[in-house]
Amino acid sequence: MAGKDRDEETGFTGKRKKSYRELDAQRGKSKYHSRQDDPNQQRIERSASYEKYKKAADALFGGGELPQGLAETFDPEGKRKAQKEAMQKVTEAPDRKAWVERVVAFLAEYPELPDDAYFLDSLLDHPKERIVDKALAKLEALLKDGKLLKEKAPKSLPQRLRTLEMTSMDPETQQRAKALRAAIS
Repeated sequence: MAGKDRDEETGFTGKRKKSYRELDAQRGKSKYHSRQDDPNQQRIERSASYEKYKKAADALFGGGELPQGLAETFDPEGKRKAQKEAMQKVTEAPDRKAWVERVVAFLAEYPELPDDAYFLDSLLDHPKERIVDKALAKLEALLKDGKLLKEKAPKSLPQRLRTLEMTSMDPETQQRAKALRAAIS
């Protein structure tokens, strides 16, 4: 009984108080507590339906294959898929000569360039000024629309633009390349 009286006198119960960090973690609000630590979230992410949803979202936003329902709605004629395959064929060219020819064939079939900054970056290396000018114009349009962000731009783009500044015979192309490089750097 003396111990009980002593607890009342000192207020000591033998339990320690939890820190705010521990309380937040217990509630799931801690900045140190991530979603990976949450067993419910892990269970959801391992489910088959979540995997299917994630794959469809990646395809939709990453430019990959659209799910059947969306493909029928957004691309009923299959133009997007055909253009993606043609771009893949260009990038898989075995040598420079074949690549140059495939780029010309691609532009003959698809005169409107895609919004793919990596593909446009590669086109800046083409020997024909007309194609370089088209790719540069599309990159400028992407930058203006906010689709070409510094974080998302290809790492080789500033160097290609610098090369274009130095090697292009057209002073206007040099100035455009310089301005675009300054905007994304």
